[in-house]
Amino acid sequence: MGRLRRFLLLCWTHFYKVLILGILSVIFLQTRSEASPSAYTNSDPGLTAKFNATDVTVNANSSVSSNDTSQDYFVTTEIPICPSVPPKLVGRLKVWTDAPSWKELDEMYTDVEDGGRFRPKDCASRHKVAIIIPYRNRDVHLRLFLYNMHPILMRQQLDYGIFVIEEAGDTVFNRAMLMNIGFVEALKLYDFQCFIFHDVDLLPEDDRNIYSCPEQPRHMSVAVDTMNYKLPYADIFGGVSAVTKEQMEKVNGFSNEFWGWGGEDDDMSNRLRYYGYKISRYQANVARYKMMKHTKDKPNPDRYNKLYRGKFRYTTDGVNSLKYERESLQLKHLYTLVIVKLERPKVSRGR
Repeated sequence: MGRLRRFLLLCWTHFYKVLILGILSVIFLQTRSEASPSAYTNSDPGLTAKFNATDVTVNANSSVSSNDTSQDYFVTTEIPICPSVPPKLVGRLKVWTDAPSWKELDEMYTDVEDGGRFRPKDCASRHKVAIIIPYRNRDVHLRLFLYNMHPILMRQQLDYGIFVIEEAGDTVFNRAMLMNIGFVEALKLYDFQCFIFHDVDLLPEDDRNIYSCPEQPRHMSVAVDTMNYKLPYADIFGGVSAVTKEQMEKVNGFSNEFWGWGGEDDDMSNRLRYYGYKISRYQANVARYKMMKHTKDKPNPDRYNKLYRGKFRYTTDGVNSLKYERESLQLKHLYTLVIVKLERPKVSRGR
């Protein structure tokens, strides 16, 4: 009887072990089958989402599970996270200044998806980046920008999209408001974590100038040829700048009150320092840019007064006070075009 009792007790113990293992296996398989949502989540039902690339999710073993659900069955492959230093960088570049036609551009860069969307196929990018370009009537500059930038961004192994935010009509140009709009509109399409605000007439001369966001806001256009490759002043934040999603939300984005040329970048610099951030930069021999020739807009005569009183408006003037009408959103081959009509916001003046 003693042997039989021990035998039955042993079977009962193993039965519970097998049962627990079976339950854990079912949970694991269900987790694997619940794929992450598509690369772009379209909050606008009227827009056809053409950004649905292969889904990627990071596993605990620092690799990536890639799920293609376009078939009737599940295909799962593993790809590594991209290296911290992209292996195909070339350093100092020749900047191309002969603009291809739009037809020629459309035949280039076949790896880029509609909307100017790209991410590497052989590894999972470390950076989800939206390039935001405030724009109006700069056709040649835009073609040159796309011609030069896409190869650089692809070599940097970024998960990126290019957004051109065009101000419609003949109202005074408001660069900062367009950048705020680009931030808002890009997030409607994808969970970008890094935002590069970029003048269309600046082209990088070195691909080691990585288009990513570090812990602190980064001023990227440190050395521009028209300024003898020297930084004009210590607090400058104009030209090309990189800010995380969290940083944009904390400082309430750019001010919407700077109509015409000048002031908005210095106001953003002031905001960042007010909220405890420090502006970071690459070395001048890497953060080099060539500026395309252009006619500057009429300066804003009230910009210094706006700058002086800016600190009283940080919480009421910015992303949370945007007033605009989106006239169209078009997924071009090499960029996403957002055409908007602006309104002057009504904000509290503080003191």
